[in-house]
Amino acid sequence: MNPAGLRERRRRAVRDGLVSAALDLFRRKGFEATTVDEIADAAGVSRRSFFRYFPTKEAVAFPHEAQRLALFRRLLDRSEPGETPWGRVRRGLVALAADYMRDRDRILEQERIVGASPALAAKETRLDARWEEEIALALAGRRRGGPPLRARMAGAAVVGVVRAAVREWCARGGRPDLARLGLAGLDLIEPALRRKTWKGPL
Repeated sequence: MNPAGLRERRRRAVRDGLVSAALDLFRRKGFEATTVDEIADAAGVSRRSFFRYFPTKEAVAFPHEAQRLALFRRLLDRSEPGETPWGRVRRGLVALAADYMRDRDRILEQERIVGASPALAAKETRLDARWEEEIALALAGRRRGGPPLRARMAGAAVVGVVRAAVREWCARGGRPDLARLGLAGLDLIEPALRRKTWKGPL
């Protein structure tokens, strides 16, 4: 392996170690009672090293958020023949559901930790706003000035469906097909979204 590849492998190992240590401490002590110093010590690195990988303690509780959002953005940017904006959103969400199911144990643990912490629940709400924005942009078309209000309303509705589906999936131990749960919810709001009601004066 070349030096660059070896460094990247080491970085991933340190990052994974921090995530594992943090989730273990959050599970045993609670998020609020756990300090960054304790996480770093459990992972065998310095406090300074922790902040090379995560900007805040909250961020380590959502370790794959940035990668998943980037994947979703790439899926939305790639249109298949004859595919509508709404079709791209559905396809992107199905792909993410598959990713969640592959990482089921980690997701279930993360949701339990988030559900027990007001600070992490608030962080999750802020993160959801980024997903709403991406969906709104996909529905309305990526243009300067941002999506109109109707597109943002549609994005919020979609994220609400996704959040409800994920919570139900977690409550049932990650056993159901998450994609099917999510698509069933999206079917409830699809008639309004397919009419492209996000275009207009709102």
